[in-house]
Amino acid sequence: MTKPVPIAEADIHGYVDGQLDDARRRAVRDWLAAHPDDAARVAGFRALGERWREAYARVLQEPVPPELLDALKPQRVTRVRRLAWAAAASVVATLVALAAWTLVEPHHLPGSAAADMIERAAVAHATYAAELRHPVDTGAPSKEELLAWLSQRLRMKVEAPSLESVGFTFIGGRLLPGESAPAALLMYEGKHGQRVTLYWGPEFRQERETGLRFAHSGRGERVYYWLDDECGYAIASSDLGQRQLLRVALLAYAQLEK
Repeated sequence: MTKPVPIAEADIHGYVDGQLDDARRRAVRDWLAAHPDDAARVAGFRALGERWREAYARVLQEPVPPELLDALKPQRVTRVRRLAWAAAASVVATLVALAAWTLVEPHHLPGSAAADMIERAAVAHATYAAELRHPVDTGAPSKEELLAWLSQRLRMKVEAPSLESVGFTFIGGRLLPGESAPAALLMYEGKHGQRVTLYWGPEFRQERETGLRFAHSGRGERVYYWLDDECGYAIASSDLGQRQLLRVALLAYAQLEK
């Protein structure tokens, strides 16, 4: 295995902001897969960005106040007015800077692809992870045959990343309906019965990769998710806290996005 190239702090922030070229982005992603502390920082930066977006998205969409527009109209300039213009310019500059920082990634409002996928993944987890007798499809005789069948139905290679290093064993999966295409749900179980699911949703693929992000469902399931040009993925759990689930999500992300 190739040793990850050392990554500078500027690379980490560029990765979070989506400002790196493909080669450097892959280098940072490899580094994060081998350095959980830095990966946790990146997840924290993105969670903070989501909170900023939630707090200021409506403000950024508001019309410019009439007072600021009036300040731009040609008129006699007095010292007081120059000070008012300077103050207005400062406010505008602050809003523009905030918009540039918070809107690097699209804000996932209700109805967006990411929000729809999170909801579907959370519902699937809540429905099947709580099931004791038949949580997964019992028709496939082996893991390999199950993954081959799911791959055929989803028209892409479906893989089950190994999560044993963080205490979770693959126990099976099932085919799920989607809005416009089938989806798949893979399930893992911990030694104390905790369950984690990995949702595959090809209908949610998008050209621009989102990177790993965190969300809460309306019912309380915790979800780490990402979208790329092949599929949308979501790691969900009702049993694990955010930090525990992050370890699982980082391991799955590193294997599926290698």
